[in-house]
Amino acid sequence: MWKKFHIITLWCQMNYADSVRIKSVLTNCGFEYVDNQDEADILIFDTCSVRQKAEDKITWSLKDVKKDKKIWITWCMVQHNFRNILKKNTPNQFKRWNFLWTTEWNQIKVYWVENDEIKDLIDHKQTSLENMVFINHAFNPLFFNLRQTYPNLELCFRIDDTGFLPLILERIWYEWLKYDIELLNEYEKIIPQENANMSEHQTTAYVPISTGCNQFCSYCIVPYARWLERYFSVEQVVSEVKSHLKSWAKEIVLLGQIVNKHPEFLTILKEVLKLDWLERLRYTSPYPTYYSDELLALHENEEKLCPHIHIPFQSGSDEVLKRMFRGYKAEDCFNFVQKIQKLKRKISITTDMIIWFSWETDSDFDESLKLVEVWKFDMIYMWIYSPRPWTFAFKQLKDDVSAKVKHERWEKMNELLKKWSQENNKAEIWWVRKVLVDEIRWDEWSGHTDNMKQIWWKIDWKDVKAWEFIDVKIIDSWEFKLFGEII
Repeated sequence: MWKKFHIITLWCQMNYADSVRIKSVLTNCGFEYVDNQDEADILIFDTCSVRQKAEDKITWSLKDVKKDKKIWITWCMVQHNFRNILKKNTPNQFKRWNFLWTTEWNQIKVYWVENDEIKDLIDHKQTSLENMVFINHAFNPLFFNLRQTYPNLELCFRIDDTGFLPLILERIWYEWLKYDIELLNEYEKIIPQENANMSEHQTTAYVPISTGCNQFCSYCIVPYARWLERYFSVEQVVSEVKSHLKSWAKEIVLLGQIVNKHPEFLTILKEVLKLDWLERLRYTSPYPTYYSDELLALHENEEKLCPHIHIPFQSGSDEVLKRMFRGYKAEDCFNFVQKIQKLKRKISITTDMIIWFSWETDSDFDESLKLVEVWKFDMIYMWIYSPRPWTFAFKQLKDDVSAKVKHERWEKMNELLKKWSQENNKAEIWWVRKVLVDEIRWDEWSGHTDNMKQIWWKIDWKDVKAWEFIDVKIIDSWEFKLFGEII
């Protein structure tokens, strides 16, 4: 009997939140989660497609799976591969990609779906497709193609259908499973069970407040993989946070593709900050144009809201930002950082930069370097541009820069980042920071501070446990790293 499962969560923090939901639903069905994938009967890959490298990693990982284990795949890699195999003959309902509608559990019918099954649906045009869930390869070449190499690939499912996994699994011969029918639900309404954490930080809980994205930046696959924005209610978010705090969490991270676009984002922050047992609150990933003075004021005045703002500018060139469809100019970036630096509370600022987007000139790149030079970011997450299918840039903007040049630009920006990281970290010396302990390596502990910097300290006689908070005085620094001692 195939009961033991293990989830391999790749790349983004949103996937950790989704994996928790998968774990909770399957446990409700009678499956058993195991920490060691060697002990599992079923390996579930919670995938990412933001960059091609992420998909390549998944494909390579499949090669290491033993043939006696079943493979399930979900999330972005599945969802952006959905397509219509019958093209012009396909009913309009199918052309909606099975992304846009919501379904009620008591009306669900699950289809495998094989090609002949689709033909049967088309031949019976009076059949309503509004409350059907489709799985596997008829809409998804990913399943068909991978199945040729990996015959133990059993299931590809949309993350939005996680709540209906009991019905899906019954359809593919897991007839033994038992589940509480009242817990069948839409994705947004799934509240993870206690102690269902999937994060590497055992006291950090990732809580989604929205999913999907309407921004359609020209390079970004997210709207095609996670589809359009859906917001979770304040009540549901607070309820999930309470559940995590009562069981094991001390740090809450609120998640959304554009987290601060939620129409009630400020209300959510204020309600969560009121909760007992909360020690630290963060959120990601925000967008520059959706920051308000009131949100910055919360960073200034609320001790539990971390003194760290990650703001993905992506470029410092107006021309590049225009081609990216970002909706702001470089001057807006400068003005925003200036606002942050005027706050009475010292805030750590990090950003994202895409290195050498399509048609980017030397002058454009110099504008990005200027942004880094002026504002001295604590960290820059630099991504070498990778064209993604479906996007405007993939279709219309030729990736005209060689890999060699891209890597040269990356090295140049990284050298500038190291310079400012070292200088910023020197300014931290003799500060006392609250640190969340992550792990032990050799004779040292590591953790991250409230302003999201990595810190190391020597093991001593004090009784310190992983995933708890301690006060550490910073006594030395390198680029990207602090050193401290427990006080």
